[in-house]
Amino acid sequence: MPSTPLKSCNKYVLSYKDSTNKTHEVGFYARDAYDCLMLAREFNTYVQDNPGSVIRIQQKF
Repeated sequence: MPSTPLKSCNKYVLSYKDSTNKTHEVGFYARDAYDCLMLAREFNTYVQDNPGSVIRIQQKF
């Protein structure tokens, strides 16, 4: 993924449920929700292995 200046990124919170139905939230600075999902898949093996576990991607202001 190409480098993007932090000024052009927004903060996103990605929520997912694990196999025990516990909700987890992780934050990323990304250009859009899709980039947030791609970053989560890159840095979180559970999200990578279980893409259907993502329940929400929300931009924070």
